Amino acid sequence: MDREAIGTENIHAALDALLNLPPLRKSPQLSAFLAYVVRESLAGRGSLLKSYTIATDALGRSTSFDPATDAIVRVEARRLRQVLQQIYADPACPLDVRIDLPLGRYEPSFRQIVPVAGSPAPAGPPPPVMGGAHESEQRYRALVEASAAVEWRSNPDGQLIQTFGLSARTGLCDTELQGFGWLSTLHPADRAGVETLWRACCQSGTPLDATYRVRHRNGQYRWMLGRAVPLENAEGAIREWVGTMADIDEQVRAAEALRTSEERLRLAVAAAEMMTWDVDPATREVTCSEFGESLMGQTSGPLDEFLAMILPEDLPAVLASLEPALRGEGTYDAQYRVANPDGHVRWISARGSLVTAPDGRPRLIGVACDVSSRYVSPRRAGEQRMSA
Repeated sequence: MDREAIGTENIHAALDALLNLPPLRKSPQLSAFLAYVVRESLAGRGSLLKSYTIATDALGRSTSFDPATDAIVRVEARRLRQVLQQIYADPACPLDVRIDLPLGRYEPSFRQIVPVAGSPAPAGPPPPVMGGAHESEQRYRALVEASAAVEWRSNPDGQLIQTFGLSARTGLCDTELQGFGWLSTLHPADRAGVETLWRACCQSGTPLDATYRVRHRNGQYRWMLGRAVPLENAEGAIREWVGTMADIDEQVRAAEALRTSEERLRLAVAAAEMMTWDVDPATREVTCSEFGESLMGQTSGPLDEFLAMILPEDLPAVLASLEPALRGEGTYDAQYRVANPDGHVRWISARGSLVTAPDGRPRLIGVACDVSSRYVSPRRAGEQRMSA
C-alpha cells in the first residue's frame, strides 16, 4: 500500500509511536536515523538519501565524512532493521502502520498492518524474516570485503569475539586475536593509548574513532582507521560492539610527505631570504610572508599599495606581466626597482602563477627576492669597497 493511501498524518503518528517505544527511545542514534529518513521521504527527497547525507545530517558526522572508510551508516542501518523487525514481531505491537528500511537502500517503505475500519486487510504473505536477515548479512560482508575494510565484533567489555579480514592481514589466527590479543598487532608506540581509549569507550558507551598502526603479515606497520559503535538490546544495555578497520596508510603517508615538503620549502625560502606572496584576483588583496616586512616594508594590503613602491619607469613592464597572470593567461615574471622610505633603491625579482586554492577560489601565488647584487657593476662594487 502506498503512502497516499495510508496518509501522511498516519505515517507521522506511526513514527512518533515508534520513537516512544523502549528499543528506540533508549537509542538516540537509531531514533535520529529513523526520524530523518522518514521525514526526508515524506518531503519527497527519499531518492536523495545516501550514506553521506544520513551521516552528516542525522548522525553527527562532519562534512569530511567518507563512507568508504566509515561504516557508521551501514552498521546503524543494520541495527535499525533488526530493531524494527523485533518490534513488529511482537504480537502486542500497537502500531497499525509498518515502517521498514528495505535492503539495499535507505528510503523507507510504509505498509498498513492493521486495517482501519471498513478497509480490507492487506493481502499477501508477511515478509520473510530469517531469509532477509541472512541476505542482509551476506550483503554487508560483501560490502566490507569490497571496501578492503576489516570487520570485528566484541562483547560489551571490549574483548574481541569475531573478526572478518583481520587474520588475513596480520597473519595471526582468530584465537590469537580474540579477547585483547589484537592489541599485540599494534605498533608499540600506539598500543597503550589505543587500549586506554578503547576501555574508556566500553565503560561510557561512546563510539570509538581512532587511528593507529597495525603490523601486517609482511612485518610492516600500516596506518588504520578504527571505528566502532555499540549495539543495544531491547532494554538499552550494550549487547555487543561492532567495528571496522580501514587501511588509510597511503593517505597518512601522503599527508606526511606533503608536510615534509612544505617544511623543506619553508626552510629553503627562509635560507634564501625570499618572500612568498599571494594575491586574490577578486579583491586584489596581497598577503606576504614575514620577510615581506624587510623586503617591501609591509606584509599585507591592497595590490595598489605594493605597486606604488615600484619606480615609475619600471611599472609598465610589471603590469604587462602581472595583469595577464591575474587572469590566468600566463605566468608572472618581472624584475623591478623599489624605493624604501629612506630613499634606498633595491632590485626585486618576482615570479608567480595562478592556482586554485582549497576553497575553490583562484589565487596568484609566487616568490620574490632581492637581486640588487646582480645589477651592481664591477667598477661600482670596487668603489663601494674602497669607500667602505
